[in-house]
Amino acid sequence: MKREKFSKKERLNRNKDFQRVFKEGKKVWVNSILLMLYLSNELGIKRIGIVVSKKIKKATKRNRVKRLIREIFRKNKEFFPEGCDFIIIPHPKMAELSLAEVKAKFLEKLTELKN
Repeated sequence: MKREKFSKKERLNRNKDFQRVFKEGKKVWVNSILLMLYLSNELGIKRIGIVVSKKIKKATKRNRVKRLIREIFRKNKEFFPEGCDFIIIPHPKMAELSLAEVKAKFLEKLTELKN
């Protein structure tokens, strides 16, 4: 049984870590619905950080977008490369999409990156 927990060690929390990924990371657009920045880390674990702009007007929609991204990460960790830090920045258009639509596009791009 695979572990589907989203533990604290899998989160990017510190400003220093975010700044390092923003400065040195590679940028990839996922079908113009979200921007993904990634950079390898020395920890050997995959970590994720989510940055949602206030261009998504309502806080409930911003929180929904964050929940969608966390759920995709939690359920599909095997698609993410080991030892990488990810920052996900959703475009305001993503607020109108369903989990299935976002998941399909996101995982397609991750499989391209892994190969």
